[in-house]
Amino acid sequence: MTAVVRLRQWLQDSALPLWSTIGVDGERGFVERLTSEGVPDLAASKRLRVQARQIYVFSHAHVLGLAPNGLAVATLGHDFVMRHGFPDGVEKGAVHALAREGAVRDAKRDTYDHAFLLFAFSWYYRASGRPEVRATIRRLGDAIWALLRHPGGAGFAIDDSGLDDLHQNPHMHLFEAVLAAYEATGDAVFLDRAHELFALFRSRMFDPERGVLREFYDARWQPVAGEAGQIVEPGHHCEWIWLLKRYADCAGETLCDEAYQLNAFVERYGRPGGGILLCDEVWIDGRAKKLSTRSWPQTEAVKADIALAEARGEPLGPRADATVDALLDTFLDRWIAGAWIDWVDVGGTPLVQAIPASTLYHIFLASSEYLRARNALAPS
Repeated sequence: MTAVVRLRQWLQDSALPLWSTIGVDGERGFVERLTSEGVPDLAASKRLRVQARQIYVFSHAHVLGLAPNGLAVATLGHDFVMRHGFPDGVEKGAVHALAREGAVRDAKRDTYDHAFLLFAFSWYYRASGRPEVRATIRRLGDAIWALLRHPGGAGFAIDDSGLDDLHQNPHMHLFEAVLAAYEATGDAVFLDRAHELFALFRSRMFDPERGVLREFYDARWQPVAGEAGQIVEPGHHCEWIWLLKRYADCAGETLCDEAYQLNAFVERYGRPGGGILLCDEVWIDGRAKKLSTRSWPQTEAVKADIALAEARGEPLGPRADATVDALLDTFLDRWIAGAWIDWVDVGGTPLVQAIPASTLYHIFLASSEYLRARNALAPS
């Protein structure tokens, strides 16, 4: 069975049915995680970023015709978030986490959370066409820019707790979110914000001497002191490659040279064991730091291969198929059908005991890109 057929069957026959039933907590949105036996953990706090990721998945699945109940499932999550996630109104931002019935458990305003909410609402608008959702997208984007800018003026704070350090990850997902908002609404303000974030990536985050992207910076966008300032994640390099291609398409430009440099670093150092799977972390000089591997970097590797093939005008090579096969063999369906083991050591032994719902965002987005690239999204 080909990787294309395996992945499509896994999505339609196992993953989407599982997470649209056991993964849904009625009108209380989505469950945060399952146990390794497939039992929902209903006592866990419901992070808004996880609710947003699942809203995205089922909205996109509806748009692609991969889930007959996708819009209804996405609506449950959207309505739960709108009822409870913005207790002071959208203009004051979303809280970080809720209890099962909707009470606030953590009231901080977190940039990463807001990026995923903007991303999710953009896809939910595409799926539903509800005009009030489009209005919320604009209000939420304005709230992010008003509430979460870093006091130094360049970029966005981790959250509203007063931390001075800067992380690349929230900026990456905010870049993803404004591109999705622009594609969904055509509102030029979101493309302007994408231009701003691209300029920030190029001027502050990307290291042109080494061709890499660090994870952690101080308040002046200098690498944070100590070992943390030397950490590089190959999976995030791949994620940026795909996003830079999306940006280039939206802006009517060619893919920037930085994307090719990020890829060169991954090709040289991202698979220190010599296999198909990306490792979790390396040092800035390419030495292996953490040889374990999670599922999500493999999904980003597939997306990066697709982006680069399209940028070069070349057919997608066989490595994408091999990565999909490795994802299926190493991570998916090992405990229960439609789920995953999110993190394994170099020998494939699980390093986790639960099944986080948040992983479906990575798998579904990469799957949609891979099936599109392989012309396999039409009904079989």
